[in-house]
Amino acid sequence: SMCEHHLLPFSGIAHVAYIPDGKVLGLSKFPRILNVFARRLQLQERLSANFADAVMTLLQPRALAVALEATHACMCHRGVGVAASTRTLVLRGPGRDELAVKEQLLDGVSFSSGARARL
Repeated sequence: SMCEHHLLPFSGIAHVAYIPDGKVLGLSKFPRILNVFARRLQLQERLSANFADAVMTLLQPRALAVALEATHACMCHRGVGVAASTRTLVLRGPGRDELAVKEQLLDGVSFSSGARARL
């Protein structure tokens, strides 16, 4: 996608975990949905939320976690000049506040137990 503030690209990896409530989606559909939103000028935070909301609308899962981990050209080529990645996390669904469900979701999007404690 392109950062709407700097008009420079950012790219990365999407991690998705969900607990179905009847409906499932073919794995190739997740990147297709994400690309619909990524083709616009975006902020990573809004891209994460838009993608999560679209998956919630389609599947209506019990719980959903979306983590986007991206490297931003605006950080690498200007400003601090560091190739660091940024991760955003969105939790959705009625079950997201249950401790056991939240742990499953965070494990599904690759958060370590140390990171989980900080959330």
